Amino acid sequence: MKKQEKTKIIVTLGPSTNTEEMVRTIKSKGVDFVRVNMSHSSLADQRHFMRMAKKIGIPFVLDTEGSQIRTGVLKNAPHYFEEGALVTLTNKEIVGNGSLLTIRPREILKQLEVGDIVYCDFDSLILRIHDVNKVRQGKVVAQVIAGGLLGNNKGVVVQSALADKHYDLPTLSPKDKRAIKIALAEGVQYIAASFMRSGAAVREVRKTTKGKMKIISKIECIDGLQNLKGIIAASDFLLIDRGDLSKEIPIERIPFMQKLILQEAAKTGKGVFVATNLLETMVEKSKPTRAEVHDIVDTLLEGAYGVTLAAETAVGKNPIACINMLNRIIEHTKKYGRGKSQGMPIAQSYLDVESIGDSLVEPHGGKLVNGLIEVPQKKEFSRLLKIKLSDEQYMDAEQIAIGTFSPLTGFMGKRDVESVLNSLRLKDGIVWPLPIVLDVSKEVAAPLKVGKKILLTDKEGVPFGMFSLKEKYSVNKEEYARTLYETTDEKHPGVRAVEAMGPVFLAGGIKVFRRRPSSHKQYELTPRQARRLFEDRGWRTVVGFHTRNVPHRGHEFIQLEALRKTGADGLFIHPVIGKKKSGDFEAAAIVQSYEKLMRICYPKETVVFGTYATFSRYAGPREALFTALCRKNFGCSHFIVGRDHTGVGDFYHPKASHAIFDRVGDIGITPVRFDKVFYSKKLKSHVHEGDAGRSHAQKDMLLISGTEARKMLLRGKMLPQWFMRPELSKLIIGMLKKGEKVFVE
Repeated sequence: MKKQEKTKIIVTLGPSTNTEEMVRTIKSKGVDFVRVNMSHSSLADQRHFMRMAKKIGIPFVLDTEGSQIRTGVLKNAPHYFEEGALVTLTNKEIVGNGSLLTIRPREILKQLEVGDIVYCDFDSLILRIHDVNKVRQGKVVAQVIAGGLLGNNKGVVVQSALADKHYDLPTLSPKDKRAIKIALAEGVQYIAASFMRSGAAVREVRKTTKGKMKIISKIECIDGLQNLKGIIAASDFLLIDRGDLSKEIPIERIPFMQKLILQEAAKTGKGVFVATNLLETMVEKSKPTRAEVHDIVDTLLEGAYGVTLAAETAVGKNPIACINMLNRIIEHTKKYGRGKSQGMPIAQSYLDVESIGDSLVEPHGGKLVNGLIEVPQKKEFSRLLKIKLSDEQYMDAEQIAIGTFSPLTGFMGKRDVESVLNSLRLKDGIVWPLPIVLDVSKEVAAPLKVGKKILLTDKEGVPFGMFSLKEKYSVNKEEYARTLYETTDEKHPGVRAVEAMGPVFLAGGIKVFRRRPSSHKQYELTPRQARRLFEDRGWRTVVGFHTRNVPHRGHEFIQLEALRKTGADGLFIHPVIGKKKSGDFEAAAIVQSYEKLMRICYPKETVVFGTYATFSRYAGPREALFTALCRKNFGCSHFIVGRDHTGVGDFYHPKASHAIFDRVGDIGITPVRFDKVFYSKKLKSHVHEGDAGRSHAQKDMLLISGTEARKMLLRGKMLPQWFMRPELSKLIIGMLKKGEKVFVE
């Protein structure tokens, strides 16, 4: 068999995954096929899911009932059957009770004999055939020899007193034949044929499907094992259903039987799917057991072509988390596993935690920088020259050290700065849009020697880090500002910041031993902490949201719409709390507003909130790209880019921040672009102009500028509910009345 690029995944649809939005999300997770279990689904269910899959563009697998013996429907299921009770088995389709039970297919009833043992639903209930005198009337009597609960449509295994007895069962049920007819009309190309007992049974399925479907033969009974080679030869693929198989053979034989089937199929190049109990714990819980993970890894190393999720996604509480977990295990096994015949998967380096990639998007440049160190001994401080950093410079040093600015390991040198300004890339070719520099006065720079270590302190003189000086250089400030901000107009806050910079720039590596103090430090997350949080929640795709304002309803709309559009698992709200321009919101107002919003707005378990200790640079499109790359390092796969994102005044075209992502190409994080968002009086909801599909009259569009909203709040006036939730308006007005700072002066 030709080596495949990716392990295939089949996902079972059901009550937990029965919406179009859910199936779109499933497709976005890289799932290859969806199916419904026809043993537990109606033909109407089949049509519903089949057409939904076709609309969304994900291949559908018709999974037949096949020649399995099953019980029927019970009133008030599950019902407990007492040991010793007599139960009449009938081949008529009735609603059963404690003394009457349907058994299907119809043909099985007349093959039962006195003394046969009937195991129901993984031995939950065991019967012994007691009387077959009324079999011509469609009835036999059985006695309960092991009491237990029984639900609807449960699988049955019959053990005859005759060791070599085989039961004559139809390959396809009447319902299967109707389902195939529907599937052919819809252009379905795959069929998982249940309980294949021989090569002849596979050929019967191929004839019934008119040769238009690839056949995945399910190995789940003793006959199938005994005729394995013939089934393999007649099939396109195999599927090992370990659940039904364990009803017919001892459970301890299942692992070795799986290995044998995989080996036999590999000889003929036929791919094998493995199903049942892969992540069964996650039907109820958010994480699998170690045993389940070990089982999946072993299954993949043994050469499984694909794996199948059943109850986990059909009726489980965590269907998307299950898919994410399965993808994590598959990718990790592919990265590190080399097959059991070669012994250990990789070398000793596997023990190095820093070398192990996580399941989220790869950090920018391939590795998350870690520049945090233990506090050096104080006697080392006395031997070093010191320089004081401003609060903003301290912020940059800290973000370099914790990995937010990966791949940067320190303040940038002249060649990197020139390359970034001219090409949006570092000198090694990695996309990077903003210079991260350390500027000082001539007096501070004069005694500093290249190649020496320097002690960094905050503005109060308290040491926090070590700096290895590699280069001292200068820049043409006017050219620097023009290239970076596309203007030299002093009305631009960035231009004014460049003019205020010291004349000497210092380049070199950073190590930090004391994090920057902050009144909101408890909300700050490092990239490593954020990634761990996302993974613990089972997230693989995360939408990042950058802001410097308190949330209004337009923000809520954009955030939740981005989640819907991308099918992402979660949202990372990450507001800037550093220095901002006059009129912007202070950090306290932003934090308190989002804390309240977390309780009243967002779907449960979909949002992580953390503050971002940096400052706005007002660099328009360059900063939009920069803020996206930083969120990539935090583990975000997608990033919301709004209209005039991180802009200031009229210095940038409203869509310039959208266009820059096209200019640099794939950067490993996907921009989610939004244009103007307004409230439609006609639709009574917020509307994204780019998705509206039809024009809205100006009189129908409600908008409030940030300046106007600020004036209303300062006057103690509630903002309209369509613009901001009343709970947030009250919060901000209350802060103002207490004399708290809400806006930057």
